[in-house]
Amino acid sequence: FVHSTPSKQVAAPRLTMRTMLLAVALSSLGLVSCFSPAPLLTTTRRVASLRSTSAPSTSRAGSIVMALNPPPRKKGFLRGLKESIRFIVDGDNMVKKYTEELGPVFTANIFFRPTVVIGGSKNVAEFLSKEQGISTSTLPGPLQVLMTDNNLLLQEGERHSNSKKNLSPMLEMEALKTYVPTIEKRVEEHIASVAAKGETALAKDFTNMCLALFAELFAGAVLTDEEKDLFVTYNAGLFSLTTFEPGFKKALAARKTLETNMMNRYLAAKADGSLQEDRYLAVRKLSEAKNLDGTTYSDWQVGYGVTQMIWGAYIETASLMSSTVIATMTRPEVRDRILTEATSSLDAGMKGGVSQWALPYSVGVIRECLRTMPPAGGGYRESSSDVQIAGYDIPVGVCVTADPRIGNQDASVFAEPAEFAPERWVQESDMQASKCPMSRLAAGATQLPMGAWFPGGTGKHKCPGVPLAELTAKIMLVKWVEKFGSWEEPSGPPDYIKVPIKIPKVSFMVKTTQRTA
Repeated sequence: FVHSTPSKQVAAPRLTMRTMLLAVALSSLGLVSCFSPAPLLTTTRRVASLRSTSAPSTSRAGSIVMALNPPPRKKGFLRGLKESIRFIVDGDNMVKKYTEELGPVFTANIFFRPTVVIGGSKNVAEFLSKEQGISTSTLPGPLQVLMTDNNLLLQEGERHSNSKKNLSPMLEMEALKTYVPTIEKRVEEHIASVAAKGETALAKDFTNMCLALFAELFAGAVLTDEEKDLFVTYNAGLFSLTTFEPGFKKALAARKTLETNMMNRYLAAKADGSLQEDRYLAVRKLSEAKNLDGTTYSDWQVGYGVTQMIWGAYIETASLMSSTVIATMTRPEVRDRILTEATSSLDAGMKGGVSQWALPYSVGVIRECLRTMPPAGGGYRESSSDVQIAGYDIPVGVCVTADPRIGNQDASVFAEPAEFAPERWVQESDMQASKCPMSRLAAGATQLPMGAWFPGGTGKHKCPGVPLAELTAKIMLVKWVEKFGSWEEPSGPPDYIKVPIKIPKVSFMVKTTQRTA
């Protein structure tokens, strides 16, 4: 995290017929609003501006087609427009269909630019071996401005390596041991609240809980209501199509306010001597971090780092928590196995240290949720040199993504991939006696080839926070199963927000029934 805020001028958008069609299509899907001529013009300008800032130049856009042996792609009228909309509406299904028809490596228009999608363990392993030449982020311009180039996702080379080194003490095993009591306490409070009401707006309530929890873990303090709103504003603004939108400007102001607040909390703890307390472990680790030139992080860098850590953790973890509750809703045998394992492994009251929370079967449940209901696809990078993957030519300047959803359904790696089988992640020596027919898949996923499993991205830019997200979701799941004997969705299956993180919409309700003695 080296302070440097990039600025990028966005060229005036060109209102083409294709842009107009895209604006109308997005409006009809409820993804943007244009209910009168004036908003429609605004929408078309937003879409045109996004295309101008995220799409490659004409020469680059055509370079995939001009390659000697390009990855397969579909053809047809307005193909690029249709694919971009289809990916936004249902990326999971689109990736599945394209893989079936074109194979695990193909070209499609994603977020309005030609993108080579790479899947399958062998192909992803080859991608990783050539990652050095595919490292520049292709996230939309407004998103990059809001995140700043201090964010790990947008960095490369030595700077990226140094930032990862600075973050690791906040996420390594010793830090997790410190976090566990707080996670247990806040999860118990949340589940008690759900039990008292007998129902929950699942994703909405998990999101609120995770925001408060990760603020406590990474900032050592409880957020004010205003700060909670600021995080929501910042997150919403990250989806702005241009830097001219009110939402973008509000998000930028929200981030700056949060950075200042987190910095002031750090300075106050430093002044009164409380910085050495366990609750400030993450803040303390950041304050000890070094820049590439050997200087210690500035006060602002600490505030920025804490803000980004909270933001980067809370929605993804809420998504995983929601998936575990949904996946186990109709699987009583899985719930029983979770409870039996936890009862025999944890101290009275379902409390334990990191080692006790290992719980092989419960880990399997978490990972099956990540495999069968992945929260997102892969990251998007641009090739800085000509590369060849799976025998296909990928010229310089082309967007490339390694997509985990393809490998997650690979029968050669995950036997019977359509089955939800936590046993596949458990060593046979750790398996308890079970009549479950899925027990035949035990240990099938415990020794995976390189490139087969990457739920939080892969390579140098993979998410370092996956272990903490898994631990937090696992504690929640065990305590949820301990408290509730069953739960149901009274209004039917959830509708999902699908981009950028797949999570049920705020309206999705779950009704709970407590266990009886």
